[in-house]
Amino acid sequence: MVVYHVAFQAGVGSFVGEPGKPFWGVLADGLGVCLPPFFALSGMMLYKPYARVTISGTKRPATGRFLKRRALRILPAYYLLLVFAIPGYNWFEIDSVSDVLRPVLLMHFYLPEGQPMHGIEPTWTVPAEFTFYLALPLIAWIGHRLARGGSTPGQKARRLLLPLAALEVMAIGWVTYTNLPSTGATMQWYWPPYYAGCFAAGMALAIYSAYAEATPGTPGFYRFVIRRPLICWVPLIPLYLLYATKPIGIPGMGDNAALAQELVDHFILTSFTLLLLAPMTVPGAESRFSDALFTSKPILFLGQISLGVYLWHEIVINLWLRNGSIFGKSPVPTPEFRGDMGFWELFLFTISISVVLATISFYLVEKPLIRFGERGGPPRGGLPPAPAEPALRLPDQRRPDSSPEPTAERT
Repeated sequence: MVVYHVAFQAGVGSFVGEPGKPFWGVLADGLGVCLPPFFALSGMMLYKPYARVTISGTKRPATGRFLKRRALRILPAYYLLLVFAIPGYNWFEIDSVSDVLRPVLLMHFYLPEGQPMHGIEPTWTVPAEFTFYLALPLIAWIGHRLARGGSTPGQKARRLLLPLAALEVMAIGWVTYTNLPSTGATMQWYWPPYYAGCFAAGMALAIYSAYAEATPGTPGFYRFVIRRPLICWVPLIPLYLLYATKPIGIPGMGDNAALAQELVDHFILTSFTLLLLAPMTVPGAESRFSDALFTSKPILFLGQISLGVYLWHEIVINLWLRNGSIFGKSPVPTPEFRGDMGFWELFLFTISISVVLATISFYLVEKPLIRFGERGGPPRGGLPPAPAEPALRLPDQRRPDSSPEPTAERT
């Protein structure tokens, strides 16, 4: 997403009424495929313990502990960002206490009227994620009520899919409603129902994984993936190119897509997400390529600080633009600076400063609070070292865990 936003700011990617570069701009616009897998990853990792409860009879996760752990995973980094972004970039735009309270309470994209958002545009994902966290125990309870009467793991797994089908129907309905000609540009593009299908896709993978653990044999799909561990990734590039070239729309134009194209995009993104994550749910589906990719120290490190990089990179772009109250002036919309800088100079500046800020955030704020929360408080003698957070891999590992202008191309 850093590349996506830098390409937009450098004038490589497209904007409403401002086409991007003919070739690289189309490829940059296609990088929107990179965001939905993170929603699905949350669904996959967080729903699996609930799926095990229904399919295997394991102990149900405590809702309070679940919500506390999720809050400690994303809110410390987010609030640290707000401490800097609200006074440093939006100070001259704040007219009331609600302008501060709305982002603090994760309501700034639900009640966006008059809300200063310079530098915090990508944070729409935080209320979207947290809303999913709040809804997940209820969705799991509904699924359990529907599936507990099943006599076999297979029957229970199939019944657990029913609430997920409802989520997908809701997503299609929301995509349809928010892209009707009568609706126009709207912040509702950033509300959780728009990505409910991605969360559901991850939850479906969690159900299949829990089912595989409860059966004596190896399911056919798992056997297939174990024999050909990279086969699911073969279609990823064609799907990315299909998304970038807009088979029904006009690639590289930056215009808000028509309803038909948005529905096509929805199914492309869901397919891309499922194929990307499916092999990661299969124990034993390893290859030298995936092992080298997911177990390397740089990838493990970036996995730990990825949330911070995502949250801080828009602030860093505004820092390059000298755009905000920290520079003694009211900020202006960043599209006004489009094309005033080169891609590589802005990218190198943005990624390097974002990595530094994200590293400081992770080691000084996020990690200590996560460890504190997991232990219920600091033990005598201080906190023992916590294990490194894994990169995306197999299901038994736990990995916790844009622009808001409705007239702009969506992230």
